[in-house]
Amino acid sequence: MPTKLVPVIGLEIHVELKTQSKMFCACRNDPFATAPNTHVCEICLGHPGTLPAPNRAAIAATVKIARALNCTIASESKFDRKHYFYPDLPKGYQISQYDQPIGAAGFLELDLTATDNHRPRARIGITRVHLEEDTAKLTHGTAGSTLVDFNRAGVPLVEIVTEPEGESAQEAKLFCQELQLILRALGVSPADMEKGQMRCEANVSLQEEGRFEKKNGTLAPLGDYVLNNKVEVKNINSFRSVERAITFELERQAKLIAQGLPPPQENRGWDEDKQATVHQRSKETAADYRYFPEPDIPPFSPLALAGDFTLPELPAAERQRFHSEYGFSRADAAILTASRDWAAYAESVMSELSAWLHALPDTHACTITDKNADRPALCKTAQELVRLAGGWLTSKLMGALNERAKDIRTLKVKPENFAELVALVYAGRVNSTNAQKILLEMIGSGVDKDPTHIMEERGYGQITDEARIGALVEEVIKSYPAQVAQFRAGKEPLIKFLIGMAMKASEGSADPAAVEKLLRNKLTAR
Repeated sequence: MPTKLVPVIGLEIHVELKTQSKMFCACRNDPFATAPNTHVCEICLGHPGTLPAPNRAAIAATVKIARALNCTIASESKFDRKHYFYPDLPKGYQISQYDQPIGAAGFLELDLTATDNHRPRARIGITRVHLEEDTAKLTHGTAGSTLVDFNRAGVPLVEIVTEPEGESAQEAKLFCQELQLILRALGVSPADMEKGQMRCEANVSLQEEGRFEKKNGTLAPLGDYVLNNKVEVKNINSFRSVERAITFELERQAKLIAQGLPPPQENRGWDEDKQATVHQRSKETAADYRYFPEPDIPPFSPLALAGDFTLPELPAAERQRFHSEYGFSRADAAILTASRDWAAYAESVMSELSAWLHALPDTHACTITDKNADRPALCKTAQELVRLAGGWLTSKLMGALNERAKDIRTLKVKPENFAELVALVYAGRVNSTNAQKILLEMIGSGVDKDPTHIMEERGYGQITDEARIGALVEEVIKSYPAQVAQFRAGKEPLIKFLIGMAMKASEGSADPAAVEKLLRNKLTAR
């Protein structure tokens, strides 16, 4: 029986920090400036005789990231020179960190229950979190020409290195997505992969199950086993590409091993057009970089430079709170907390809905928001209202904004008016079809409008008067005699067609439950 091969995946993620100035000089931190080479000086261009001065705000941001990833913060850290020669590196070396990173030995827990992964949770170790300077940007043109833009050279760059503990491409993608949420919650970076503010490299290998162990951030063979080489995959610029690149690389390596050809240690790039990894160069080792301490910057205390700070509520905790405190489903909680602005809007809506809940008939004893530790479970009415609110926020409102390319930050519909609309639907004063019409008018008007006023002005309110509904039902029975005869002959599904015709005649305003009741009464009467 052939030995089972298991994936071993480690990630190296670079994040550009959102500071006012660059890492070691006073140049503006604006790598996306329209005009190239405009935010440069002698320091970030690597002129001889210049001296770097570390950016304190960048060090503080790195400490926050390391803390959020459960790392131990070094009592003393330092910068080092990492030597290599490439056109994007003006000094011939990069100021980075080698043996004394700002943070080390952390972890990030992932909830994998929503994926097809074989394990429900994963705890991915964080080997190190260190700070360095970014390189210049190369733009490759036609006929082999290359242009260099030094606006990005010297931008503060945090590198986050994981332990080789990932077991699937899905896990790697989820790790990157969760990390992005953390970075945005901390306010240290937009972390947009498409813009290069967050860049992922994956170290991928396949090893024989049970013949190796993970030790001190590396793999160690057991017995006479010879480890397969790892391959570093670069040029990954989206979450989708993270998953696809790793999946392709695992399949490529499996084919080589099956042919008796162990994969060579190399750097490969992800080619988005080919949907494949391609060879770039042989993989370097730490010795190739000739690290030594940066002589122009003394060692420093990261915590002393960071000062006192309190971490904000992190994404995992916020998701749990939206589920346990407000009663949102875990899926809705994840969607709503993926954005700071959506989370704030949803919280305001739920605060307003609490007041509406007490005002509705038979619900005065329910509660939605009670932050006490001994908060009683939501009553059935509150659970139904929260479920309704979650659907309207994540489906109706988000969908309408996406279709119109609108942003929640510029939405004119105040949370109290959106909450009122949800309450009107819940109370049966307007059906879902007409409520969506009201919502679209609220969004499209450009001003904040009261949903009750729109409902009354447009006649969207639910028709519950039995006399009016009875007249509609009589008209439907007269208009569709064939369908009526078939229903009476035992074709039960036709009741839905007849209800639909009555709803159409009322322009969606009739109470469908009342319509069905009257239809059945009249159709079964002898």
